[in-house]
Amino acid sequence: MSGHHGDDDTGHRKRGSVSELLERVVEQTREIARAEAELVRAEAAHRASLLRNAVVLAAIALVFAFGAIFPLTQSAVLGLQWAGIAEGPATLIVGAVLLICGIILALVAASLLRKVSSPPDRIKENLSADARTLKESLK
Repeated sequence: MSGHHGDDDTGHRKRGSVSELLERVVEQTREIARAEAELVRAEAAHRASLLRNAVVLAAIALVFAFGAIFPLTQSAVLGLQWAGIAEGPATLIVGAVLLICGIILALVAASLLRKVSSPPDRIKENLSADARTLKESLK
């Protein structure tokens, strides 16, 4: 038995085990990087699909809204006049209601866009877990 630390029973240094360990760490790092890249690609495709769907639905909604807004506005004003409210205040009431609806829709749209533009939590969590695993494997 040799008195040197790191020697095997034959007196030879254990260089193969260190290089094998480094090789395994490098291979594991490559596998993790490949898996993370695939996850990022899938997440980007999902977000692009959400964005595309949101834009298509918004465009369709806009067409319907433009087609309906004028007759509905006129009908609402006439309805309020029929209920005894003068034309000026009736027009103001209808305009205020439309403005409130527009603000609500704009806030919903902004919320959807924030979801699309924020980085996914899942990727951040996976990267943190991968970093912890690599640190533990190097100990």
